[in-house]
Amino acid sequence: MLLDLIRGWQEKAKRIAPPEGTGILPARGGLPGAAFFPEGLGLQNPSPEADWPWIVAIGHNFGCEAYRNGINDRGHEDDKTTWRNLRNLLRDADLSIESCFMTNWFIGLLPGDRQVGRFLTAPNPRYERECRELMLEQIAGLKPRLILLLGLPVVARAYEMMPSLTPWAGATNWKAVDASSLGSIAPDVEVSGTGVRANVVPLLHPSFAPPNQRLRAGTFPMPKPEVEMVRQAAVGVRNTCPVPKG
Repeated sequence: MLLDLIRGWQEKAKRIAPPEGTGILPARGGLPGAAFFPEGLGLQNPSPEADWPWIVAIGHNFGCEAYRNGINDRGHEDDKTTWRNLRNLLRDADLSIESCFMTNWFIGLLPGDRQVGRFLTAPNPRYERECRELMLEQIAGLKPRLILLLGLPVVARAYEMMPSLTPWAGATNWKAVDASSLGSIAPDVEVSGTGVRANVVPLLHPSFAPPNQRLRAGTFPMPKPEVEMVRQAAVGVRNTCPVPKG
């Protein structure tokens, strides 16, 4: 049931047309191994035996065409920096990567070999709405109790789905996030129109080396402050995701 659900979202993702004139390419899907949605199924173990995820990690976009081409033959990306660092962060917080669904806010691939930089250079209401609606459908279907926002671009626009995160809106640095009225962990956040309430943690994008966690040390003065954020946010909600039957 889980894989059928995700594959249905993947087909919808492939039908989302990128904004004209941007060079952004449509989603392809089709990676059989561990890979972020929508190119993969967003699971460490994309098989009928996969655990139902109670954590959702939201990245900004899958990346560029050259990166996607480079992993096509292998069929997975769990040996890449982003996946590896996220897996290690969850492990250090006593959580399992198998409990996490990895997805992206925006659908499509950047042109060429530019893996970093702005994905959407100008507003496009139709495209942004379709991406947001698909993300909300994923959250409504999985019913996570913990949501991880990966990187400032996602943190800064998360209020579009979770209005109570407005204090993080437009944040341009981590000091602004951590010094906001919400602080570094937002508990019991309502996700609009989904019936889901979850604890939300804004994190550095896992493509950055773990030592960069020091940027968050103002809130948790320890070697791995983001690990502590995730650990605290998981207290009381761990493995409490209601798994649909049938």
